[in-house]
Amino acid sequence: MKSNMPRRGSIVVMVLSFAFLSVGISKDAHAVAQWARKYNVNCQTCHTAFPRLSYFGEQFKRNGYQMPETQDGDETKKKVGENKLFIDELGNLMGIRISVTPVKVEMNQLTTNGEKKIRTSFGNPDWVQFFVAGSIFKDASIFIEPEVQDKSIKTNWFYLGYHNILDTSLLNVKVGKLSPMDNLGQSGRLRMIPSLKIATLADFKSGGAYAAAAQEKTLGGGITAANSTHDDEVSIESPQPSVEVYGYQKYFLYSVGVTNGSSLSDSNEYKNFFGTLRFDIPEGPLVGSNIAGFGYLGWDTSNNSRNRQADRFWRTAGSANLRYDKFDVVALFIYGKDDNWDLLTNLEQTTKGISGQVGYLISSNWFTALQYDWVNGTDGSDNFSKVSPVLTYMPRENMRVDLGGRVDVNDTAGGRQHEGFVNIRSMF
Repeated sequence: MKSNMPRRGSIVVMVLSFAFLSVGISKDAHAVAQWARKYNVNCQTCHTAFPRLSYFGEQFKRNGYQMPETQDGDETKKKVGENKLFIDELGNLMGIRISVTPVKVEMNQLTTNGEKKIRTSFGNPDWVQFFVAGSIFKDASIFIEPEVQDKSIKTNWFYLGYHNILDTSLLNVKVGKLSPMDNLGQSGRLRMIPSLKIATLADFKSGGAYAAAAQEKTLGGGITAANSTHDDEVSIESPQPSVEVYGYQKYFLYSVGVTNGSSLSDSNEYKNFFGTLRFDIPEGPLVGSNIAGFGYLGWDTSNNSRNRQADRFWRTAGSANLRYDKFDVVALFIYGKDDNWDLLTNLEQTTKGISGQVGYLISSNWFTALQYDWVNGTDGSDNFSKVSPVLTYMPRENMRVDLGGRVDVNDTAGGRQHEGFVNIRSMF
């Protein structure tokens, strides 16, 4: 078997290179996303390497998908009758996004006869998203994002927003499925490298995320996840049914919110609370650079064979984003604590995470980035440490092709889980 490894490695490199270069035949750069259609601008008005927002794009989003420092929600639509009815064209509200992974190679992810081997996957249609977003009328917005995967259909983000209440940017409200971390410098949404999750956030869940392992360690298998159900386990970056109030002016932004947790109908009597305070540099060579702090307090509950349990957990995070010329640098530290991690024995769990990204826009067609994720928990079940380089080609402003990989820094018993992939994304 060992003698075949170099040959397999060469094949993998050839496949990755061919898949990456095969889409590089177009040199045009035109965009057709709904806001580009509506305002007759190119995608890089609001994005660097999409979906990563520029500072202008962040301002556009905060303002309810109206041009910054305007309230143009009525002006950009057709007035119907003599009353205050303004109807937009459907093409200005509707868009489609697709993601496909032509090839992905994962080390030590396939087990055959008890032996870890390379898993190679071809032609994965990751998802298609049919999203409706924009201003409904002056200072009112929607964002709805149904996603179709191979065997499931789900709605990720789904919210209604009211903006510039009392004619000030200091008071805005969003209601629906929101990300509590959306205003942080590193939120997990609209990422610099969308083909890679930010494990520091995605794997940073509330109590019970690894309940079976924790219970086995604590009780020797006496109580298992089968009779200890976690009612309200959440990943704090994920969409949660919430009401959020936020406001901003030139140099700062605040947001506070309350959420059920993971489900539309609350599964327990508790509510979870979150908030962000952020400071921006609004002009000059560092325009868009920012620092932010975030906090989240929540409860998870469980009904098991003995009695009802509750886990109070909290999370705090700090982020910094430096934007200069064609450089985009993001750093995040997150710390959390659970007082009843296994929802059974009052097992305390402390979890820490670090994430960093460095991106450079080489040209309008080329972008490169490096990402690092590190997560460490008390019981070791959620440990993660990988470095991820990516080279991106954008044949058009609304399409990107990522050639990337993940280098596993941890040396585990099952071997390092390196990855290599080609991912293609487009919006139109």
